[in-house]
Amino acid sequence: MPKQARLSGIKAFRCYTFEEAADVSGVSPRTIRNWAADGLRVMDGARPALIRGDDLRDFIKSARASRKVKTRIDTFYCLRCRKERRAAEGLADCVINANRATLTALCEVCETVTSKPVAEARIPEIARTLDLKIKRLGATL
Repeated sequence: MPKQARLSGIKAFRCYTFEEAADVSGVSPRTIRNWAADGLRVMDGARPALIRGDDLRDFIKSARASRKVKTRIDTFYCLRCRKERRAAEGLADCVINANRATLTALCEVCETVTSKPVAEARIPEIARTLDLKIKRLGATL
C-alpha cells in the first residue's frame, strides 16, 4: 500500500463501493471506512453504501491540505516535534549544488537534525537571521 492515496484513478462522476474506492485510491477498505467515520460523505440510503468520486477526491485533497505546514525562511519543520522550529543556537549548514541550496540544522527543542531546500538567491536573506556555514561543491567559503 502506498503512503499516500492516489487521486489519478478517481472518476468524479462515478459512484464507488468501499472496496472499489479502496482499489482506485490505493488504500485499504478499512481506511475508507475510517474516512467515512471522519466525515467522508457516503450515500447510505441503499445498500451497498456508495461514495461519489468527487467527494472522495475532495476529502483526500482537504486531508492533505490540513497536514501541510508552511515554514518561514529561517525556520525548519521538525519531524519529531511535528512543528515549525528554529535552528538550535541560530546555527545552520548550507550546501550549495548548482542553483539550489540545502539548509541543515538541529531543532532547538529536541535536537533532531532538520533540513530543507532553498533557492541560492535567498541565502543572503537567511544569513541575516541564521549563522550559516556555507559549503559549495566540497569547498568551504
